[in-house]
Amino acid sequence: MMARPKHNLDKGILKHFDFIFVDFIIVQVSYFLAVLWYHNAYGKILNYGTDYRQQCLILFVCFIVSVTLAQPYKNILKRDKWQELSAVVKHTVYMGILDILLMYMMKDYTSTSRLTFMATWIFYMMIEMTFRLLWKRRIRSYIIKHVSSRKQIVVLTNRDSLINIANNLDVYLFRDFDVCGVFLTDFDATKDCNLTVNHAQVLGDEKIMIDYTVHNWVDEAILDIPNDYLLSEKIEEVFSSMGIVTHYTVALMNDLSDGSSSNISYVEKMGNYIVITHKVREVAPIQIIMKRVLDITGGLVGSLLAILFMIIVGPMIKKKSPGPIIFSQERVGKNGRIFKMYKIRSMYVDAEEQKNALMSQNKMNGFMFKLDDDPRIIGSEKKDKNGNSKGIGNFIRRTSLDEFPQFFNVIKGDMSLVGTRPPTKDEWNMYYPKHRKRLSIKPGITGLWQISGRSKITDFDEVIKLDAEYIDNWTVGMDIKIIAKTVSKVVNREGAE
Repeated sequence: MMARPKHNLDKGILKHFDFIFVDFIIVQVSYFLAVLWYHNAYGKILNYGTDYRQQCLILFVCFIVSVTLAQPYKNILKRDKWQELSAVVKHTVYMGILDILLMYMMKDYTSTSRLTFMATWIFYMMIEMTFRLLWKRRIRSYIIKHVSSRKQIVVLTNRDSLINIANNLDVYLFRDFDVCGVFLTDFDATKDCNLTVNHAQVLGDEKIMIDYTVHNWVDEAILDIPNDYLLSEKIEEVFSSMGIVTHYTVALMNDLSDGSSSNISYVEKMGNYIVITHKVREVAPIQIIMKRVLDITGGLVGSLLAILFMIIVGPMIKKKSPGPIIFSQERVGKNGRIFKMYKIRSMYVDAEEQKNALMSQNKMNGFMFKLDDDPRIIGSEKKDKNGNSKGIGNFIRRTSLDEFPQFFNVIKGDMSLVGTRPPTKDEWNMYYPKHRKRLSIKPGITGLWQISGRSKITDFDEVIKLDAEYIDNWTVGMDIKIIAKTVSKVVNREGAE
């Protein structure tokens, strides 16, 4: 598709460089106008000193973060004016919230008044909306004016599919083709002669289409007759002899995605094959990079804490249960990769051998194992006045100290800060296909299951639902929220046992 004149950047964040560049200027101009309005309205002395430059820098950071994470220009050329208004409002609100957060973090409470702040984003929304509509109109006018760059396409379908294919070919506001004629395999001259669909006229059947193509400007043809392979093959053979590019419809994107916006399919090359590739979802590379940066940053901090905690509780563990301080166990990672997960040892060294004898007491409904009062925990035989275990192992688990060595796994790349709980090999061996989706991403130290009250959730199918929800809706922002809630729960000792 021809996105805009004189631009050949079709991939990545620079695809919409013109919008991004002007948008950045509009942000700064909006702040300038807001400051000018405020000082004129209230008789203040204009001062474009340090405070002004600091706010300009904050706005620059807000803009870069928003463009990187929120992707406000995605499908911008496909949106109508109401969709565009919604997108501009969302983009404005997002940057406004970032502006408030950054000013708060920098303790910048006085350099920008509340009226100036509000005026900045009002000016921005008005100017940005006007620019986008005018610029897209200019692009559209350019495309229409330079008709020679737009392919002329004929379509062959049937009466039942006519409206469907017309609507699904007309999904783009800006496209590099025009449908110059529509032809029906079941054409009826008495019913269809004056029929027009999305500015394209129904002209006849497949025989008339061939004659039309010979004597008119036609670049390509679309055949939407999947139930008539012999006719498709015959038409394709004729068109090939004329040098016409022919496209077969395979399926609607909605059909390929099973109605879920998180599932996508596309055609690509693999070896010498042309294949239809289906993914659970597509994630922008910058989001993946941001997640890894977050993992490394959190992993380094967490690893330092892990070392500190091991120095403190290590001697206590050794005293109660001779053996290693760090317990390693084979777990199943992304797509079935086996890795060794590290934990501070909170159980006796023969805990794995005792597991089989305790399976009948498992409180989880499914493939995970958990006991209310696990005798394998170091010092669990020691009880308080309420009958609750209060050994060093119980303390380690209640405070989640045992989880901290997993930050080493995060740095190694086996795990992420946020993800799904990595199953043991025994659990994995019992999986059905519906459980396999949770292995499509890196496992995490924390996740939706943990912040939803992990000790209270005893149904494995509920864990699966939470994991699927995370996978389908993941964003860097969601990771940050989950991390914040996890920290809160760890501090308040909620959910851990």
